[in-house]
Amino acid sequence: MSALMALGSVTFAQQAPRDPPKVTVVQARAVKMAPKLTLPGTVVARSDSHLASEVEGRIAWVAEVGTVVKAGDTVARLDKNMAGLQLAADKANVARLSAQLNYDHNQASRMENLFGQNAIAKSTRDQAVSTRDMDAAALGQAQAAMRRSQYQFEHSEIRAPFPGRVVAQLINVGEYATVGKEIVRLVDVDSMEVKTQVPIDAAHFLQQGMPINVQIAKRSFVAPVRAIVPVGDELSRTIEVRLTLKPGQAFVGDAAKVFVPSASPRDVLAGPRDALVLREDNTYIFKVDGKNVATRVAIETGTEDGSMVEVRGPVKAGERVIVRGAERLEAGQKVQPILAS
Repeated sequence: MSALMALGSVTFAQQAPRDPPKVTVVQARAVKMAPKLTLPGTVVARSDSHLASEVEGRIAWVAEVGTVVKAGDTVARLDKNMAGLQLAADKANVARLSAQLNYDHNQASRMENLFGQNAIAKSTRDQAVSTRDMDAAALGQAQAAMRRSQYQFEHSEIRAPFPGRVVAQLINVGEYATVGKEIVRLVDVDSMEVKTQVPIDAAHFLQQGMPINVQIAKRSFVAPVRAIVPVGDELSRTIEVRLTLKPGQAFVGDAAKVFVPSASPRDVLAGPRDALVLREDNTYIFKVDGKNVATRVAIETGTEDGSMVEVRGPVKAGERVIVRGAERLEAGQKVQPILAS
């Protein structure tokens, strides 16, 4: 008896109707879209410099790779001993000539007074004045030499012209740096952008500040146009365009795909890319009718804009299309639609 009851329970369970599967739907809508060109781009830093030495000397210290610095921070230091000795010698020379010039001023003044009293010859007065003027010129030359020594002493420390990160040491401690010798590479990793070459014909549809879709490392971003360089290359007929990225969105050197409009926007019917069901024979979407029955329809895709894609087929604006849960549906199957928030 119990076996028959169990068998009856199993049969009842097998015959019990299942709830329709829940699916997420959105409404297809009419929007304006422009056809897009897919162009290669590269992530670059707006500030990327190889900092060089302005003076000669032995390298005493270089910042480690990866060091984060602010504008004005020291990134490398040359041995200051020789520069310091030269500066001290030049300061002493300036002090000596200043004292000599002070004496010459007084002496020339006395000679002027004596000459005015007809107590000395004119040549004696002229010699005192000449000596004063020559020592004044010598003092000016010594002061210039002192300023040069001061400059070399101060620039024995190589400082960052902008905030950034040290990404390469181009010289080692103990090596001798000459004027113009590259010391470190400094990159501002918080100020990055995408550089791409856009055909001149398509560049006419770009404007500064326009949001452009960019894909980097399989992640999608919207980047505004920072600059359109209005000078084309004669061979490729392209111009350079720069798009601004937010900090942390990419690495310098990343490859990028840039989706640039190639024509004026036009009215199209569009839906989310998540609504597409890709099969070997065709591309489909599932739309839900008023009785909550899913209907599979074949469509063609066109222009894309971010997560939205143009849909060509038997779909009207306002109809509900499934964006989540369509993978295992059968045509004509009843569903529980949930409107996406």
